[in-house]
Amino acid sequence: MIRLVLAAILAAVLSGCVMPERGLAISDVRDLRIVDVIVEMPKPTEGSPSTIVWPQAGLAYASTLMPASTRPVRIGRDPTGADTTPSPEEAAWDEKFMALTRSGAAQTHVNTTLAQITRESFRKRFVDQPAGRHGARLKIIVKSLQAPGGQASFTADAILLDGVTGKSLTQYPNLTGIRTASTAVVPATPAGIIIGLAAIAIADQIRGDPAHEAIDSASSSFAGWLLRE
Repeated sequence: MIRLVLAAILAAVLSGCVMPERGLAISDVRDLRIVDVIVEMPKPTEGSPSTIVWPQAGLAYASTLMPASTRPVRIGRDPTGADTTPSPEEAAWDEKFMALTRSGAAQTHVNTTLAQITRESFRKRFVDQPAGRHGARLKIIVKSLQAPGGQASFTADAILLDGVTGKSLTQYPNLTGIRTASTAVVPATPAGIIIGLAAIAIADQIRGDPAHEAIDSASSSFAGWLLRE
């Protein structure tokens, strides 16, 4: 169900994508040097669903405090795995773990991590170019990240600012990056999530975290748009 919902979101985003005019001659772009990238995160709106959906980051945060190795193991469990009903101790651990992934501290960790990853993704695009004398700053206003499973969509407004006056030089509203669906599966139950963490980690090593790839897709698109001849 989650995959179908996200697929619909991605289709809507892509159908509405219109590349804006840059408004700067390539000679003006070459005269710039991007000295900093600023990231602004969306402010939560009471009563509205969060625009940041990244359960894997919440799981990573909870796992630092409650490693999977600390989950109680029931003695005498059926070695074939036929008996999947958790013991009271296992159920209590699962409940505590999942509550931790939804905590305010977890959300703060998710937002901080997302801001850091976004900043580094855009910064790496402009290490060597443009290499002009006029300093500029790039402001990325994150609007949403939808990364519930093996695919992701990232949307932000990118604004290039004069390094001295702060005046907008050009901007790319609703810049979007996507990572299409893979065969990775996010388990649906608490116990399944814990058991599946290792499998998800292997999938991520092969293709990368969907959120990271969606952000990199957006930063690559922006760099190509700004630096095109």
